[in-house]
Amino acid sequence: MSERFKSAQGLIIFFCFIMMLSLALPGQTAANKGGYALLDNLTQIFQEASQAGKFDLEKINPLLKNLMTEARQLHEQKQIDRPFFFRYQRLLGMIKMTSAPDPDGILVPIIENEKASFIKEVLGEEVKTGGPETMRLLAQAIRDEIINLRIYLDNREKKEKLIKEWNEKMSWIEDKK
Repeated sequence: MSERFKSAQGLIIFFCFIMMLSLALPGQTAANKGGYALLDNLTQIFQEASQAGKFDLEKINPLLKNLMTEARQLHEQKQIDRPFFFRYQRLLGMIKMTSAPDPDGILVPIIENEKASFIKEVLGEEVKTGGPETMRLLAQAIRDEIINLRIYLDNREKKEKLIKEWNEKMSWIEDKK
């Protein structure tokens, strides 16, 4: 194959990749691009753990710390909004809390209550504390919350439009003040 053909083929593949990426992330705008990156990085941690067959706590803690630092910076720069930031922070906190060792069992009641609360808020499931069923539901809740945050980012513009329409329809409330 000639060098020119290889070069053209590489450019075509590159542009196809960019087109597929833009189609896969239709809601990605400058205002929420940082949120997508945070979610992608968090998802990558789970992919790596899944491939390794375990969470390596020595690797996960610094990664979670970096993700939280990045989220704080993006929030300060107004690249992610408050609702996204607080839900993302809660998600990272849940992951850190449930993956950190507690050999003395001092935090068990607190962690179990937080897990049950998180699972109920995300999945709507009542959970009895402890056991493999709780961990299965926690994994589902973490997965669903990551997906919910992605959907939140995808629909921010739509939400703003609906709020504007609502406010226009309910303008009589403002007039009575």
